[in-house]
Amino acid sequence: MEAYVDYRVQGGISSIEFFHPKHNSMPTAQLSRLRQAIDRAAGDAASRVVILRSGGERTFCAGASFDELLAIQDLASGKAFFLGFAEVINAMRN
Repeated sequence: MEAYVDYRVQGGISSIEFFHPKHNSMPTAQLSRLRQAIDRAAGDAASRVVILRSGGERTFCAGASFDELLAIQDLASGKAFFLGFAEVINAMRN
């Protein structure tokens, strides 16, 4: 199964479902898609409530991608890696 972030709204309820095959891994691209879905829900006049859920049948996917963490070799790549989490948190806050 491929990684995805899915956004749907029905009856005022926005549902954002995300999945990554490594279960407890959120690579940068996945974090970006999640932030975009949260921003979309925030700007959607039809959305009153947001449900955030993990797809698949195992764990709630919330951890860092260790592959990307180990690949950090300089300040710029480290900053980009950690900003992914900050951007998702700020999108939820906003």
